[in-house]
Amino acid sequence: MLMNRRSMAALLLFATGLATAAPPGSIAQRVERAHQRIEHGMRSGQLTREEAMRLRGEFMHVRDQEARARADGHLDRRERERLHRELDRLERHISALKHNDERRRPRHGPPGY
Repeated sequence: MLMNRRSMAALLLFATGLATAAPPGSIAQRVERAHQRIEHGMRSGQLTREEAMRLRGEFMHVRDQEARARADGHLDRRERERLHRELDRLERHISALKHNDERRRPRHGPPGY
């Protein structure tokens, strides 16, 4: 019976940890991935110049928030969760703008092409 209580307690702690776990990937990995997605969208024509500028502004805002949070040399749980939420929002905006059927003008070719 004692083993069952310990097993249940361990399972409960594990399940609680899963419920509050951060999204996969470290903040640094997610920031780098967001940057790559913006740059790729610009190069591929999925993002207009204006869309890319807007996303870069959001990206820089997240980077500034991260720098402020790390200023004391430590990211606490609340700061990490807030940054992950901001990155979630940025990723949603990148996806929405990359798939909104707006296209930038090709770099080569006649105007209005």
